[in-house]
Amino acid sequence: MTSPVPQIACDDSVVKAQLVASFAQVVESLIDAARQGTLTPREAERKTWKAIVAVGALLLAAIFTVLCQRATAVAVAELGLGMVDVELRMGKDYWTTLKSTLGPIRFPWFAFRGVDGTTQVPAKALLPLRQRMRATEVLLEWECALAADHPFRKAAEALLFFSHGAVDIEDNTIERHAVLVGSTVPRAWLYRTVDEIRRVLVENATRDANTGRPILYASSDVHALRRFVDKSWVAAWKMSNGIRLWCIDKATGATVHLGGEYTWDDCEGVTNAFLALQQSGHLPANGDFGDGLVAQVTLVTDGVGWIASRIHPIYPGAVLILDLYHVVEHVADVARKLYPRSKTKARKLIAQARRKLGVRDRRPRAALRKGPRVKRPQHPPDPPSASGSELLEFLIPLLQAANLPATGLRRLALALEYIADNTHRMDYADLQRRGFQIGSGAMESFHRTASQLRLKRPGCRWTPEAAQAILNLRLVQQCGRWDEYWAQPDLPERLVAREAA
Repeated sequence: MTSPVPQIACDDSVVKAQLVASFAQVVESLIDAARQGTLTPREAERKTWKAIVAVGALLLAAIFTVLCQRATAVAVAELGLGMVDVELRMGKDYWTTLKSTLGPIRFPWFAFRGVDGTTQVPAKALLPLRQRMRATEVLLEWECALAADHPFRKAAEALLFFSHGAVDIEDNTIERHAVLVGSTVPRAWLYRTVDEIRRVLVENATRDANTGRPILYASSDVHALRRFVDKSWVAAWKMSNGIRLWCIDKATGATVHLGGEYTWDDCEGVTNAFLALQQSGHLPANGDFGDGLVAQVTLVTDGVGWIASRIHPIYPGAVLILDLYHVVEHVADVARKLYPRSKTKARKLIAQARRKLGVRDRRPRAALRKGPRVKRPQHPPDPPSASGSELLEFLIPLLQAANLPATGLRRLALALEYIADNTHRMDYADLQRRGFQIGSGAMESFHRTASQLRLKRPGCRWTPEAAQAILNLRLVQQCGRWDEYWAQPDLPERLVAREAA
């Protein structure tokens, strides 16, 4: 196929006819091969795709040519001239090539020499990315979408494979583009809009049985990633703090992600991030979103002290919940120390502790077998005063009677201290009755899906800038604003400005 672009300046119908003829030629050759029996189904599908990609590249080149011609015509008209009054510059120096999702395309700028003798290229304003990247906006989006989910080399291989050889880009180019775009994402784009959060809370969120308010959960947790430090090639484990907002769908019980972010800052930086969410209206101090909607802000954490001392004062009306799993971990530590040789006694102690908290012990899944079902014994009802205080009253006598070495006693004392410091956040029976979650699984799963699946692969080593950029891309995807972000009309100009900075 030959490019129809040179004739576009004369007559659009010539280009249309040539495109139709090119496609008809491909269709005819493939059908003839099928009739002659020289084409297998696999070859037929592969060759059809290659033909579609080739014709698509011709069509895209023609369309870009028309856009450039129109931009020139508009610029000439603004000068009070007609196209016959200017000299078009159609030489090879006034053509350009861009990489697109259909492969490289070449088209003329339709530059012109004005009456003052200067050459102008109005069409360059249509494609600002060309100045720095020589790629179309859609190709850049494809690169970033793949780079957010796969290693850069795998992203390059995927582009080559699924475009049937049309898109051939180096992995270091994809890395540069993805880091550029990801580092340009503002914090607001990592969360749903305030109006969207309000809508979800009204229509979908579970509600507090006591107050009728929709429950809005927030949490922060830390995990480690391999990161280069001090501009050296030694990749050390560095802690990254995650923040997440979510609610629970009242119909399905599914976690509804409302937004989140990661920061390399310490607890002071996380506090500032919560203050920013408060000021932007994503997480109001009193849960008041306006128009009569007041949410019940709920902070679910693992018991780290600075959440209570720094974040809770920002949200004084928030419900504080200690993740049940972390409590059970400490109780299990106690049980293993008290009964190092009896797993049965240790499990029994853990089950008793769960009931003291008002949480029923998990029943084992029924085995798949034939025959009559065996009626399982019923658990006794939860004590009406089930709480963290009840758990303490249950554990203290056991520890006092224990005959353990000093190291074991210190370990148990730390577990007991953890429970004592958090008893006010362990009223699980009442919280469950009101419809609250009592675990931080949504925050833990956020680490896995938003960060670890991409950044914690074997051999991964990250600079702070690259890691943050990839995290930003993934979080824009997770909050459902990917298409909206790429549809911003001024995004190319902002990317070019960032690249030039």
